Amino acid sequence: MNHASDRSSAHYSPPADQRVDPAQLFLIQLDPQAVVDGVRYDDTYLADEIRTCGTMRETCPVCGEGHLQLVLRQKNVRVAHLFCLECTRCFGAFLEDGTPALIE
Repeated sequence: MNHASDRSSAHYSPPADQRVDPAQLFLIQLDPQAVVDGVRYDDTYLADEIRTCGTMRETCPVCGEGHLQLVLRQKNVRVAHLFCLECTRCFGAFLEDGTPALIE
């Protein structure tokens, strides 16, 4: 049996000690007016028709209440970002070297 062909198989998984850990994201809170079209009412910012695209492993650094939601560019969203459903804050995600993690 040829082991090289086994490794090229779609089912091959490297041993645990050879797997790369996922990159740590650094989160920076963003002003919602800078990333989403909406209207500010007192201390609340309201926007229509915003769809989240999935739940991330990161939790909100402000409230710590749950996993952040991924929001990609769409009709009312100017910048891809992460969103906390609990405290309604927006965050930019960056890699350790300062590179944006959410590339359009």
